[in-house]
Amino acid sequence: MASSSTTSMHFMPYVGSWLREAPDLSPKERDLLMFLLGDSHTQQYSVVSPRFKDAQQVSFAGPLPAAWPILKDSYLAYAGVLKSLHPDCATEAGGDFNLRHVTSAMIVLHSLPITKIEDAELCLTLGFALAFSVYAVIGVGISDICHYCLSVTRPFIEAADVDPETDARISFLVLLETMECLVHRRNPTLRIQSRATRSVDRYLGLCLPLLPYYYDLCIISHSLVNSTGASLVGLQQQLEEIQAHVDKWQPSQPERFVHEFSTVEVINLLTQARVFRLGALLMIHRLQHTFGQEDSQADIWSREVMMELELAQRISNQPVRFVTLPFIIAAVEIRDPAERIKVVRNVDEYVDQFTPVV
Repeated sequence: MASSSTTSMHFMPYVGSWLREAPDLSPKERDLLMFLLGDSHTQQYSVVSPRFKDAQQVSFAGPLPAAWPILKDSYLAYAGVLKSLHPDCATEAGGDFNLRHVTSAMIVLHSLPITKIEDAELCLTLGFALAFSVYAVIGVGISDICHYCLSVTRPFIEAADVDPETDARISFLVLLETMECLVHRRNPTLRIQSRATRSVDRYLGLCLPLLPYYYDLCIISHSLVNSTGASLVGLQQQLEEIQAHVDKWQPSQPERFVHEFSTVEVINLLTQARVFRLGALLMIHRLQHTFGQEDSQADIWSREVMMELELAQRISNQPVRFVTLPFIIAAVEIRDPAERIKVVRNVDEYVDQFTPVV
């Protein structure tokens, strides 16, 4: 972890020098990109743990000089969003500015030719910054961006061993698309390869191996809308198989996990993993039993999700990041009016702070 911090410090003078000479930048835009790339602390909202902010900064700064015209607008929109979340800058108006750059970045994205793996990696970098910005500024339409990026890059990312940076971008785009597909009962674009991993994902922490099961649940949910007879029996069997896997799933912790990560980070990463597992079990239950049937078990899992988040917040005094998906699944189950009011208040505490759509 120290190495990424060292790399970040070495990168800062280079980035600052390049930005001072970069063409086609207004003073405001130059300052905004310096805010984004000059200090890794600005990246704290876009990763699951502050531990990854240096690596996030380097991953954004690296491709910019070589792909400046392509990445410019998506980076400016992304930087504007992060600046609006910063306590010292929260009152600065930037909605129109961000929307303008989001629109320009969308045009660039759809005109970008994808003919090799390097093009695919660039598309995913642009797509990440754009999806994050739309997630924060608009709140809807994210799945369209994710679907497009994952679709056009799929032939390349499935045929090659992608680097860890690209892998992390893919997992983030898959997560955002999965959230919308689960709510609207649509089919997601990509099922990431389920693999045994003892690393911590920059966005999904320890629960990345659960994401393929959420993909499967989206597919089954979509199929159940029009299924009857034998096909319905087959889908129920698939749900039982997924439930068996999720029920026994435990997060694989990297070596020296509790030594290299702070106590707060360990608490929040394990909480994220637990609520993603509970959210999957609750979703399976609801696909097996409609509302009004077997509600008692659904209530138990829903309360456990909320209690896990509340306990982690109380102990660590920091939000658990990227738990919007299980939070929504659990919140839907709550019927008591007083509890529902409490859940709405808790959106600001437990749900990604940069999204208005929830």
